[in-house]
Amino acid sequence: MVVGSLTFFDLIFVLTEGGPADATRVLALDMYKRGFQAYLMGPASAIAVILVLVGLALALLLRRLGGRDASTSQMEGM
Repeated sequence: MVVGSLTFFDLIFVLTEGGPADATRVLALDMYKRGFQAYLMGPASAIAVILVLVGLALALLLRRLGGRDASTSQMEGM
């Protein structure tokens, strides 16, 4: 859920498009607005790389904090 919260683009775009005075603007929405509305593909791709790196770091951190590796949970019950 933590990693998935980085991509709340669709709900925010459909409901508020960034909200009053950019109150609900997130990185994914900022990436869209810079890339496709302002035609600034360089900054938009930099934001995309940042989103991927933050998501990967959070996923690896949460996996490490989980305590067990995947092989022990798959071998359970055998």
